[in-house]
Amino acid sequence: MQSESKKNHMNFRIVEYKPEYKTKYKDLNYEWLKKYFKIEPSDKKILSDPKKEIIDKNGFIFFALFKEEVIGTCTLIRHDDVTYELSKMCVVEKYQGKGAGEKLIDEALVKVHTLGVENFFLYTNRRLTAAFNLYKKKGFEIIDKPMAPTSNYKRDSIYMYFDLNYNCDEEK
Repeated sequence: MQSESKKNHMNFRIVEYKPEYKTKYKDLNYEWLKKYFKIEPSDKKILSDPKKEIIDKNGFIFFALFKEEVIGTCTLIRHDDVTYELSKMCVVEKYQGKGAGEKLIDEALVKVHTLGVENFFLYTNRRLTAAFNLYKKKGFEIIDKPMAPTSNYKRDSIYMYFDLNYNCDEEK
């Protein structure tokens, strides 16, 4: 018998950025930003031109697809050769809690391991309870003294770090 959490997971496919997803990337992020916070200048800059601001700077954007519909996204922002940030993660509300966020994080983890990244972190906010719990479940831990660049967002309140030396297979 499958566990309850496995029953709720749907068959999502994860793909990397394509120019045709640019509008969906902006729309998904604007939707959650408007719901919980406000759109800041840094958001507008990244979301208006993700190719220039993320992809061309050796970052990555992933999309969760369900039946070819973009239903979620996350971003890996490159700070330097060994430091990446997980950012701009959001999933359409009706698909939340069904595994898309987990698959996006899993894809991001595969990518940072492949790249040989040493420092992997994110900033989040205490209002985003489900996201915070997902990050903890996937292995991110709160660290008091950030080991990465300071965020320029007003909404950040929690810095979380992922120990890339941690054996992810231990939890499975």
